[in-house]
Amino acid sequence: MRVERLAHMTEVMRKGMTLRHFLEEAVRTNVPGLPYVDEHDHIVGRISVRDVFKRVALHDGYVRLADAMGDQTNKLDMSEKRILKTLASPVEKYMLENIPAVSPDSAIVKALAIMEAYNTHYIFLIEDGAYVGVVTRMVIAERMLDWFDELDSDEDAAR
Repeated sequence: MRVERLAHMTEVMRKGMTLRHFLEEAVRTNVPGLPYVDEHDHIVGRISVRDVFKRVALHDGYVRLADAMGDQTNKLDMSEKRILKTLASPVEKYMLENIPAVSPDSAIVKALAIMEAYNTHYIFLIEDGAYVGVVTRMVIAERMLDWFDELDSDEDAAR
């Protein structure tokens, strides 16, 4: 099966948008990363929920000491003032330049291999330089379950 059958569209991020806009679109579409385009609508990067959280909320020491942290970490949490300031910051500040992408005609196994190589849960579909959608690991997993259900139904019908 080709990945284009699993793709869904999202908005693209561009200069002038805020981190809040990115998070709203990521949550609305249930996609952990969105493409970032230049003024010619060419994808030049991506914004990742995981990377944003790492950069905004987790200092290096927090990750190294995660197992030693107690449950009462109120002094380490982000203040409301810092959250509001962060949400208003320009989205391009969080752009990653590596872009996991395949053609819409690519096989699912290629998409999964590239996701693994980029250590990500999503991949952009690009055709003739244009963004045509995104596929996530969860969408692939959902489709696999559909296939199993179809196989079970076919076996039941054959009996």
